[in-house]
Amino acid sequence: MRDLMIRVQDEARAIRNLQDSVLPKLKTQLAETTGIFKGKERKALTEQIQQTEQEISERLDKLPDILKEDGYPDVQVFMATYRESEVVVEPYNRSLAEWERQVREKHRPPKPPERESVRNRIKQLQEHGRQQPHRKKSFDRDSR
Repeated sequence: MRDLMIRVQDEARAIRNLQDSVLPKLKTQLAETTGIFKGKERKALTEQIQQTEQEISERLDKLPDILKEDGYPDVQVFMATYRESEVVVEPYNRSLAEWERQVREKHRPPKPPERESVRNRIKQLQEHGRQQPHRKKSFDRDSR
């Protein structure tokens, strides 16, 4: 689940990079390209801007598909499931860190924290998130 979240965040970061740095640079280059004999250069920059905007649009369309490939109906369901799993994993990570600290200090801890129960709970959360029905909100303007 963490790997899926990282993939989505990387894709969002790439989209933001295109929107915030690449596209504005191309637009400023186009604005600075003035003169009678710079027609080819302006045309090339205009095509690059269009290609960049098209790439941004395609990436934005593919972003929900990354989650759908893994079985989640939409981004909101995935994020809710991810947050619930963080709540489950956080106490385990704390107890594991405490256990490791005790081992390093040569104290005799009873045993490491239970890993299987955390895995089982996360699997249950994932299955629950994937099985949620996809609801579309429909608004009827004439129903008032």
